[in-house]
Amino acid sequence: MVFLPRARTAIKYLSRADPIYKWNLARGRCPACAGRLFVSLKRSDFLTRCLSCGANTVNLSVISVIEKEFGALTGIAHAYELSTYGATHDYLRKNFRQFTDSEFMPGEVKGAVIKGVRNEDIQDLTFADNSFDLITSNQVMEHVPDDINGFQECLRTLKPEGRLIFTVPLYDTPHTIKMAEVTSAGINFLQEPEYHDSRLAGPGSAVVFWQHSFHDICDRLRAAGFNTVELVEVIIAPSQGLPTKVVYAVKN
Repeated sequence: MVFLPRARTAIKYLSRADPIYKWNLARGRCPACAGRLFVSLKRSDFLTRCLSCGANTVNLSVISVIEKEFGALTGIAHAYELSTYGATHDYLRKNFRQFTDSEFMPGEVKGAVIKGVRNEDIQDLTFADNSFDLITSNQVMEHVPDDINGFQECLRTLKPEGRLIFTVPLYDTPHTIKMAEVTSAGINFLQEPEYHDSRLAGPGSAVVFWQHSFHDICDRLRAAGFNTVELVEVIIAPSQGLPTKVVYAVKN
């Protein structure tokens, strides 16, 4: 089944789906592979996938915004993705003149290449000022203890008029909720502990530090120094239901 994630997470993924008789097929346009048919295991962007390449519409929504903003400029631009896998990663590697990726490996030297993978902490990037035309991520910023500092590092390493384009789980709460913090004694949970899966560290290994609100996520980017910030709503396939909210910020 091409639309399912890796085997180790398929059961967990399917547990979130509707019964199979409620699954829907819909037509759309996949910005990653130009596929036209999508399956929705539920009216959800996370549970809607392109039947050709398997990418979910959360990742594809980021690509859609990149296409609109960069177009032919991809041939001269330098993109940085905060992971080493996924539809957005593969699109950038294929289409941008220069491409950099990384993962975060606690305890390893920042900026070092470990088994072929560059180690970077978004709170303290090793790149020079004005390095990139574009920085992207999918479902990363909720795992950053100091997300404002992470946004500031993105601002520092972007070139003038550079873009930060990313997705993060967004909640309909009045304000972003701080779930946990790092202290000298370790991680202090301020709310019920929440974990996500990590490709490097395994299932249930990534601590959730923030539940970001779509009501104030743009304000958090402005607090980090971005002036032009907006939420771009993207529908890749109508069966996904509500549009994916993509965070779009420009270094003015």
